[in-house]
Amino acid sequence: MKRTEYFYHGEKVTDSENRIFSVLLIDSLLDDCDFSADEKDFCKANDFAFYGSGWQSWDFGGEIDAGKYQKKYFPIVPQWKQYFKIPGKQPKKLRSKKLLVGSFFIYLRWNYGGKNLYLAICSVGNVRLSGKLGKAGALPPVSFYVSRKKRSVTATSYADGKTWSEGEKIAELAVFSCRDFFSLRNHTKKLFGGGFGQLEFLNTTPKKSKITVAGWESWYNHYAEIDQKLIKDDLEGLAKTENLIKKHFLDKNKPVVFQVDDGWEIALGDWEGRRTRFPDGMKKLSSSIAEKGYIPGLWLAPFIIDYRSEMAKAHKDWILRDKKGKPIAAGLNPLWGDIFGKEQPSLPWSYFCLDLSRDEVVLYLDSLLETAINEWGFRYLKLDFLFAGMIFGNFKNGGAAYEWYDRAVKILTKRKVNKKGEPVAYLGCGLPFEASFNDFPLSRIGCDTKEDWDVAWISHANFPCRTSAFVNLQDTLGHSFWDNGIFVNDPDVVFLRYENISLSDKEKILIALVNFLFASQIMHSDDPVRFDSEKEGRFTQKIETLYRLFEDEDFGVENRDSTSYFIFSKSGIYTGFINLGEKAMEITRDEFVRRFGKANLNLETVVEYAERKAHSFVFEEHSISIYRVL
Repeated sequence: MKRTEYFYHGEKVTDSENRIFSVLLIDSLLDDCDFSADEKDFCKANDFAFYGSGWQSWDFGGEIDAGKYQKKYFPIVPQWKQYFKIPGKQPKKLRSKKLLVGSFFIYLRWNYGGKNLYLAICSVGNVRLSGKLGKAGALPPVSFYVSRKKRSVTATSYADGKTWSEGEKIAELAVFSCRDFFSLRNHTKKLFGGGFGQLEFLNTTPKKSKITVAGWESWYNHYAEIDQKLIKDDLEGLAKTENLIKKHFLDKNKPVVFQVDDGWEIALGDWEGRRTRFPDGMKKLSSSIAEKGYIPGLWLAPFIIDYRSEMAKAHKDWILRDKKGKPIAAGLNPLWGDIFGKEQPSLPWSYFCLDLSRDEVVLYLDSLLETAINEWGFRYLKLDFLFAGMIFGNFKNGGAAYEWYDRAVKILTKRKVNKKGEPVAYLGCGLPFEASFNDFPLSRIGCDTKEDWDVAWISHANFPCRTSAFVNLQDTLGHSFWDNGIFVNDPDVVFLRYENISLSDKEKILIALVNFLFASQIMHSDDPVRFDSEKEGRFTQKIETLYRLFEDEDFGVENRDSTSYFIFSKSGIYTGFINLGEKAMEITRDEFVRRFGKANLNLETVVEYAERKAHSFVFEEHSISIYRVL
């Protein structure tokens, strides 16, 4: 492993665009790695699969096949570019379509004789040592632009607005090589620390090396249409029906979160309980959750605001603006913005960013968390749309977005316990990865899932951040080597219901097992009141039995291509295959069992959506198959 620090040298200067600070040659990096001479020669002579995490958690995070590039988004909704476009101004030389782009952590992967060779490059300048950052404070987030033709990696820092002085540290990169998934994960955990002690009160597993969180949330069934009666009914029903959360967690006396999602507030920015929906107030709501033995959870989106809200009307100067004084839109949501007119200063249905450089804005955010935690009593805070705090604008107090973001999130998450001494946890969502991992150890690591496999028209526009079970699974599998190393990975929810859903049982089993085997938070949104004890009960029992079977196993994953994966347990007891593609995929038996070094293995079916032929397997589309090695 090689670590390199980069410093600014020269006269005082303020960045007006993302700063290029290094160009790395892939073949030179291969010369310095610990592959054999034959392996190096192979890698130099062949193209590679590319893994690049997005700059924030809703951006795509998986592999791109050798010879391929990320698809260009057709801008059917202009505001959606904010979700995946790296903020700030990109240098002209890096605007080519023929570049692979990733942020924070990338790797290149070659398959050599059935063995995977990884060359990883990641930004480690913001890793805390002994609870503190370096004297210079937070460093700007790093992105990588990879040229297949030139076999080069250009590294940039998002430091627009930053004034550099002689000797200031710009970035620190680590480069390492490895030959398998578990080595990749171990190197990652070693680099980033993986200290998650503050989440121990949520832990549902006896493993000392792993944190796993569980709970129920209101979003993926009711969405924003919630009220006091609905939440109360679900709260009563969760422990009375044989749903997944009850069977696998409550019945075993494990901690469970009960989280109220979007829909409780008056407006985006007016963070008070909507009395027409919650007449007894938020404190009573939290108390009723705690009285049932659950950890009360609440959704907030602290960095964004609806221009029609009373808060926006009273403090229009708090909204981040561009150099022309126009409010900067963070995204689009029909519930959070007007179509046009005086109350919509941007494109239809836009919502906006707060200017985090303003002290009064940060004080307001501090008071918001004080209220939610110490007045109302919530102890699991889902803080959403955090990427808006990293969008570049004409900050009132100048400076770079990452500096103000770092200050704001440290204030938001400073309450590790409430006034009663009870521990508090924060779930980051839609968050910029590199700027957040120190303060949000529990975080969403992919796009939102959905009760449908995909959304065709958004898929055809190549929007990478779409709500989609398919893309969510790619993200969860792609970021699986981060789990309990960089973040405690939240993959989003599992679905087991039969109402208000188009997913098949095969797809629901796939989601339930990917979330359980390759991430560390199991959340559920199915309606416990409408639980079908016969049909849903049988299906839930099947999933819970699989969870018990695999709960002591450690699983790894390796891409075969961008939508198919070999999976295997570290113990060697289990092997399997995931096919996210739209067609069945045939794999020779020799390729399937190659990692065992034997051609003749007896395989006992645990979960199978495949046709076994004499010398091959044909794995169904949208499926997972797992076998026990006898």
